[in-house]
Amino acid sequence: MLTSCAVVVPHDSGWTRARGPRRGPPLEAGGDRVAGVSGSPLSRRAVLRSGGVVGVLGAAVVSGCDLDPTSSPAAPAPAPTDPDQTIVDSARAELTTLIGRLRATSVVVGQAAAARSGPASLVAVHRTQLGALGGDPPPAGPRGRAFSPTELVAHERRAAARFAHWSLTCNNGDLARVLASVATGIRMQPVLRSDAS
Repeated sequence: MLTSCAVVVPHDSGWTRARGPRRGPPLEAGGDRVAGVSGSPLSRRAVLRSGGVVGVLGAAVVSGCDLDPTSSPAAPAPAPTDPDQTIVDSARAELTTLIGRLRATSVVVGQAAAARSGPASLVAVHRTQLGALGGDPPPAGPRGRAFSPTELVAHERRAAARFAHWSLTCNNGDLARVLASVATGIRMQPVLRSDAS
């Protein structure tokens, strides 16, 4: 049985058929009839006709579209990246590279000499700084080529300058403070301070 979404309420219009009034007394309360629905003054026939016209026109417009679900449109534009996230990623990469090369330097110099000369202490400092930036420490073991003493100082100073620059260019104040403290922490290392002469 088919039903409609009309509201059923008692009424006494007197109409029972489409062509004429109902004969007999008006319905008492409790008789079920479909109440008039307010809305469009258009008849059902006019709506169906206009719907058919819209369907034909819509089909003509859509016929140029590719409705094949297996075909893929051009990739959507990626969301804009946060410039501060780019800085954080670069800072983490810088520290990870330094840690790897400093570990290799510690192996070449020897653990006892490295503890005195600075590579081992720099590894510990950079691991702490990497943690402050939310980075994961690189896997244990030397990665990369060992630094000569001159290269070690040059790379550490370059890293300090990069961190200072990043602290000035980032938008987030908390991140700027962390980056500035990393730059200062690098500059305060004894290996760099003793070579400042």
